[in-house]
Amino acid sequence: MKILSRIALAACAAVLLTACGGNETTYQYKTQYLPVQLVGSEKWSILDVNSGEVVAKDAFDQAPSPIVAGMFYVMNSEGSYDYYDVSAPTTPVAGHFGSVTSYSDDGVAVCSRVGASLCVIDRKGQVVKELPKEVAQCSMFARGMAAFQNDNGMWGYINSSGDTIVPAVYSSANLFLYNDVAVVVGPQQEGDSIVSFSVIDKSGAVKYTASAADYQPVQPYYINGVLPAVKGDSLVCLDSNGKEVPNPIDDKQAVEKGGYNDFSRTPSGDYIVIKGKKTGMVDKSGKTLVPIEYDNLIDINGERLIAVKGGVCHIIDRQGKAVGTAKFSNAHVTEDNPYATRGFIDPSLVAASMMMMFDESSCCGADGQTTLMDMNGMVSTDARLYAGSNTLIVPQGPYMIQYVFDREVATMNADSTAAAFNYDARVNRVIISSNLNHCPATTEGAIVRTVESHLGTKSFVLARDNIFCSDYNLTALTLGYEKGILNLTYYMHFNESVAPKRIKR
Repeated sequence: MKILSRIALAACAAVLLTACGGNETTYQYKTQYLPVQLVGSEKWSILDVNSGEVVAKDAFDQAPSPIVAGMFYVMNSEGSYDYYDVSAPTTPVAGHFGSVTSYSDDGVAVCSRVGASLCVIDRKGQVVKELPKEVAQCSMFARGMAAFQNDNGMWGYINSSGDTIVPAVYSSANLFLYNDVAVVVGPQQEGDSIVSFSVIDKSGAVKYTASAADYQPVQPYYINGVLPAVKGDSLVCLDSNGKEVPNPIDDKQAVEKGGYNDFSRTPSGDYIVIKGKKTGMVDKSGKTLVPIEYDNLIDINGERLIAVKGGVCHIIDRQGKAVGTAKFSNAHVTEDNPYATRGFIDPSLVAASMMMMFDESSCCGADGQTTLMDMNGMVSTDARLYAGSNTLIVPQGPYMIQYVFDREVATMNADSTAAAFNYDARVNRVIISSNLNHCPATTEGAIVRTVESHLGTKSFVLARDNIFCSDYNLTALTLGYEKGILNLTYYMHFNESVAPKRIKR
């Protein structure tokens, strides 16, 4: 089953590492400030990673978002979001938004209030432009561009002034994360099983078009000028004109000879290495930068790392020297959701969108025979990231897709120095989640009623306790909601289904 052709080209969030990349720094943005929980505290503080100083101690009950260009957001006590400037980290710049994105280096963000349209705002919280009402969701900005989706499910792009640069003519559109080109997918014809993708520049001009039968992108964006893609049984890299070029990170020979249990490349071109149960960092020539003495290392911005030892974290530089004295137990380093959704939706459109994601035998490209091996293109090469979890999470537009397997996705070895994927793990259910807290509290119920009224067209009938069963092959489906989160759960086997919770806000 070609899961990749169904899902991996959907608009998605950024990750730091890639299978093909050059030697220059390849971070989506430079991190100077880091949300952390100091040792012994349940509250969140903000740490300046360059100086090691805490600039806002125990200031927030909820985790602040990643801090980009000095701006961040935090959920408040009423469940909406407030924006802050790190120069005055305890006084909101603007607030009470139902849906938000992070700011970009351009100093703009996209957000909406409950029941209102999306808008672009500046660093002072002032509206730059209100987006048209037919814009259902919009991504964060990257390199001056943001992807938006309209009510017809089609995607286009706006610039940081809120002006439409590329009309909504694509079935999916990805961010201009690291280069001035982006991967898009055109509308498919009914019954067409082969996905074609195009690469466009920031004006919308098509650079080239390719078929997923020839190339299946490992990730839907360029980094350091190349797009990694699977061609047959090989990994190749495509330049912005679709030409195959050499893999620019074929520079790990010295690291491979170092006798390490495992290693992974950082965006700046160095390598986090594991020997025995300890972790350190070396450069591409194998020279030790950070001694191999930590439980874990996390590269933040090429100049600073989070070093973990005995469950306690602190900041170090590239030579392994401590930066400041702050000790923390947790840090927030990744974006939760790079999309904002307008504060009102048409339940019938959402229902129609969800109905397209499943039939009587499969959901989001997976069926009862799908294994992790079938979905190999959707996971990172580092199995340690999945150890102990039986769930693979994939953002897809306004939805979060969870593929739940019958066993762990990956298992640590006996001495906890490495992990191995369980490629024969089988998908036993798929959960499609949507956060509706930006919409009126009646929205979840309206969507559930609409979806359930159409389930008969997919051969699902009510069996018991709000559980719908397909007579075709005894799959099952439920719809529930709690705390503003709507969940459609698709079970590969009816006998494993569980009655859904339906708790109003």
